Amino acid sequence: MGFWKPDEPIQIGSSFYTVDAVTGRLDRETYGRPVTVLDRNPFLRKLPKDIQAVLRESMASSRTYSRKHVLRGVGVGSMVHIVLRGCVAERTPFGNSATLRLMGAGAVLGDAEIFDERAPAPTATCLNNNTWTLAVPLDRMRLLADASTPLLKALGSSVTNRMEAAERIYNRHALRPEQRLCGLLAHLLMHCAVPGKKYDFMVEGPSQADLADALSLSIGSVEAGLASLRQNNTVVTGYRTYEFPSVRRLLETSEINFPPGTLANSLSSSD
Repeated sequence: MGFWKPDEPIQIGSSFYTVDAVTGRLDRETYGRPVTVLDRNPFLRKLPKDIQAVLRESMASSRTYSRKHVLRGVGVGSMVHIVLRGCVAERTPFGNSATLRLMGAGAVLGDAEIFDERAPAPTATCLNNNTWTLAVPLDRMRLLADASTPLLKALGSSVTNRMEAAERIYNRHALRPEQRLCGLLAHLLMHCAVPGKKYDFMVEGPSQADLADALSLSIGSVEAGLASLRQNNTVVTGYRTYEFPSVRRLLETSEINFPPGTLANSLSSSD
């Protein structure tokens, strides 16, 4: 969430918009200055231009996928996917159990395997249509990381971000389901947002079962939590969609402190 700066456009789906850093309101007119998804990707923008150029040579492996498409898993092949757009569910096995994490733009699927060949290989599945990734063979990415300290640091940062998100988003078991749901939806809002049908922002893709699985909650707890959030007009739900009449209310309910200068911090002032 720290990749956005107040003087930059925000990516919503495939388009870019201006955000008023004072009010946090979104200008529905598309941003005028030329900018691309690749330029703004939270992972790619950490890299020097020469490494970006090398990765962009893999654009033949850049494509969009539909919902339910399996990006990684048994029989799919060993590819590292840099998520450029969309929402992806990554399930990592640990013995007889597994963890589910929801990923968006800037996520690197397979980053842990670059460092540890014994790391369990997760299964990654697209949760919405037009999910767009840049795929690089795992062996190729390892060679590039060995030869490039900036790339190695960026990959290490990706793994660290996962660990931090696990504590900040997923492992808050002492909080009420409503608070935990708002934390996860706020996290997805920063990385997977698409234009809303009625309000500025919408998250689409995850089912209630996905939310329950990711947060280790029962379906009943998620249903009751969402019912409470609908009642106080924090979240408007549809089929695999979640809109937010007030981003400030969503963030306040989540009880997550977002750092100054981040998109979440700026949007927390919106009505």
